Parts: sequence; structure tokens; C-alpha cells
Amino acid sequence: MKPELKGIVKAMALQPTSDDDVFSHAGRVGQWSVGALVTGMGPALAKEATKRALGTGPTDHVMVIGIAGGLSPDLPVGALQVPRRVALYPDGPEFDSHPLPGRTASGGLMTTEGLFDDDTIWRPILERGFGAVDMEAAGVAEVCEEAGVPWSVYRGISDRPDEHIVDQAVFGLSKPDGSADPVALAKYLARDPRRAKALAHLNTCMQMAVQLAAEAARDDLLAN
Repeated sequence: MKPELKGIVKAMALQPTSDDDVFSHAGRVGQWSVGALVTGMGPALAKEATKRALGTGPTDHVMVIGIAGGLSPDLPVGALQVPRRVALYPDGPEFDSHPLPGRTASGGLMTTEGLFDDDTIWRPILERGFGAVDMEAAGVAEVCEEAGVPWSVYRGISDRPDEHIVDQAVFGLSKPDGSADPVALAKYLARDPRRAKALAHLNTCMQMAVQLAAEAARDDLLAN
């Protein structure tokens, strides 16, 4: 999402590109040449964006960096997950990640099409061994596996369904690229201005989670 991109750009000191149709920002991190782009929300948009990125030329490694919803008690808000396996909900393909040397991946991440805030849905996901959920990783993984390109995932936990901070109404305040929909936001707050405090808290958690994920990815690039 666009809010996630901001954290990545800051952590890796990337610069805007003016003549690139795919990567919005680029730069160097250690000995790596890095390009960054927004995939959009959901596995379908993630697949399309990954194909565009890989179509620009040889790629050594793809990183999915951003936020996720924590399910496991071991993944509270503010925790980092670098999952070993990623799967597409409900019974799609499962993929093993390929972290850079020195990084140990662990646990499972489930990619979903939308928000699951219903206990009857997310608890079975946890019982299957997936400690967090996102909306893009499996789409990226599928394209990378088909192309033979190593990939890894860095997710900071920004919220948890059992805390009931993010519901369908809040989820609907975002555009497909993750930026805020000003019309939807105005209507949401007009119904109850007190909601602004909860949104501000969520935004703080999101920024913290993105920073955590982006800095972990940066540090792994610098170490290799």
C-alpha cells in the first residue's frame, strides 16, 4: 500500500523515479540496486505488479514488505514476522520462502482476499499453523516461484482481529492502493467523530509496523 511504501522509502533512503513505468522509487542499499513499487491490495493485484516488476529485467530477489494482522499470541502488535511458508486462503497453493543468508524464517502467513474479523474464520487459520494474515504475499510468491526468482516476506504486525480495532467499516476507508478514500473517511467520521481517536491509534500502529519491517529488510540487504 502507499502508506507502506513511505516507510520503505524512508528506511532505505530511496529516491523517486521520474521515467520508470514500474518502480516509483529506486536507490542502492549496500551492494544491492533496489526498486520499490506499490502492488495494490489483494493477491490479484500483487500478482500483476510482480509480473510487471520481473518483466523489467533480471532480478536477484523480491521482498514483500509491510503490515499484517497477527493471529498467534506470539505475534502482538509491534512484532516482526518473516514467515517460512505462505499460503493463499482458503485452500490455495503453499510456498516456502527464500530468505537472504543470515535470516531465519519461521511460522506461516496466510494471504486473504479481504479482511477477516470473524472469530469463526480466523481461528481455524491459526489452528492450521498460520500466525498472521496479509493480502499480497501469496500472489507475489506464486509469480516468483514460476519465474525462479527467490523471495521473502517482512511483515510488521499492525493489528489483531481479537482486538477488534479493524472491522469492515474501517477496511472500506481505503482505496485499492491502500491510500485513504477521503469521501468514505468523511462519512465515517461524520457518523461518530469519536472514531477519529481509534483511527489515529491504528495509523500509529501501522507506521510502527511498517518501520519495523522495512528496517529488518534493509538490515538484511546490508548484511549480504
